[in-house]
Amino acid sequence: MEKPGTVHKGRHWALRGWGDRLQGVRLPRWAALGPRSKRVAAIAGVLLLGASGFTLMVASKPEVAREDRPERVWSVDAVNVARADHRPDMSLMGTLVAGRSAELRPLVAGTVKAVSPSLRDGGLVKAGETLLEIDPWDYELNVRETRAQLAEAKARLDELRATAAAERSRAELARQQMGLKEREQERTQALYEKGTVSIARLEQSQGALAAERQTLAAMENGSQAGAARVRQQEAIIDRLKAALDRAETDLARTRLTAPFDAFVGQTRAEVGMRISAGDRVAVLSGVEGLEARVTLSTEAYGRLAADGEGVVGRRAEVAWKLGEQRLTYPATVERVIDRIDTTTGGVTIFVRLEAQSLDQPLRPGAFVEVALPDRTYVAVHRLPVTAVHGNDTVYVANAEGRLESAKVHVVARTSDAVFIDKGLSDGAKVVTTRFQEIGPGLKVAVREMPGTDAQVATNPPRDNQDKDNQDKAPAEEKSE
Repeated sequence: MEKPGTVHKGRHWALRGWGDRLQGVRLPRWAALGPRSKRVAAIAGVLLLGASGFTLMVASKPEVAREDRPERVWSVDAVNVARADHRPDMSLMGTLVAGRSAELRPLVAGTVKAVSPSLRDGGLVKAGETLLEIDPWDYELNVRETRAQLAEAKARLDELRATAAAERSRAELARQQMGLKEREQERTQALYEKGTVSIARLEQSQGALAAERQTLAAMENGSQAGAARVRQQEAIIDRLKAALDRAETDLARTRLTAPFDAFVGQTRAEVGMRISAGDRVAVLSGVEGLEARVTLSTEAYGRLAADGEGVVGRRAEVAWKLGEQRLTYPATVERVIDRIDTTTGGVTIFVRLEAQSLDQPLRPGAFVEVALPDRTYVAVHRLPVTAVHGNDTVYVANAEGRLESAKVHVVARTSDAVFIDKGLSDGAKVVTTRFQEIGPGLKVAVREMPGTDAQVATNPPRDNQDKDNQDKAPAEEKSE
């Protein structure tokens, strides 16, 4: 049996089949066909001829032999790793807060007489600057009235003291008179006993002594009452002095001054406005003592607390990005919050910026980045973050130019680097290029990166001098 697709004696099997099918078929004469039938027959013939030609072309198409494609070689970057001591910077995000703030509230009521041009949202004020003045007329009048009352009370005190002194003198005179009467009565008693004087004379002497005693008692009571009136008036004077101090203080409080250099916000004060004691007219945020509020993970906080330097007092750097510009400020960890944040499980610290001035652009509420030195890692490999896939896998180019996967142990991470203590040998070429098809066995062409881009040793300071030198090290030696 003949196979389809073969050609015999210049005739394709498909055409031969058609010929067999047409054998024995009686075709009508062409002349006997009508015009319509002739057109249909001509179209059918053309279609049949075209189909037969296409079938012949497909069947006679020569087969092209496939060629093996060469293995692809991937061009990658790699670094030669070497162990060294590193002290990376933890890159943390935080919010800037004012080290101290105050709500400006008047302590007295009244009508606003004057407002400083600086008392506006965004204004800058200096310590001691007068920000707002309340009409002082009522308070000045109160001061004058209290002073007058105090002067009157002092005059009354002088009068009472003079009266008390006179009463003390009369009491002293009565006391002397009584002494004379007592001696006279004693002499009369002696003469009566000798029979020289009569009983009437003795009784007269006794009556005079009793009357003198009554007069002395009255004089002493008057003297004591005068002293009491003096003390009472002295208390009135003390009360009026306190009232005068209060009146003078209220008068001074009609002028509100800035307690420290500050930024002004949330102002609500205009000339002619009636304000009550305790109404808030502005909020002041201190310029000095700006702090970045940062949350550390408990793991990071434990590392810092256990490395010997502690957390408080650790040097740091605060950075604020303004578009393409990056402003940096030296800072120090000031304090640690009193409790753990149960929602995040972290520890909040406050990083205080060094002394600032009114013209610096930083403001409370800015979102800043804080670079905080981590502990020192001894004898570890430093790699770019692109070298580690997942959490613990790197790819190493072997001597034959093929990739091998290696499991590593990462001890620390920063924004641009990872630090590995296990899983790599010195001199290994670790691939830093990332692509979707990466995997063991791939053929690669390695472009080695300079060592300074991947391995920068940062030895721990041994004394204060080393620490100062480290703080002054070039920025490229820190991994943020």
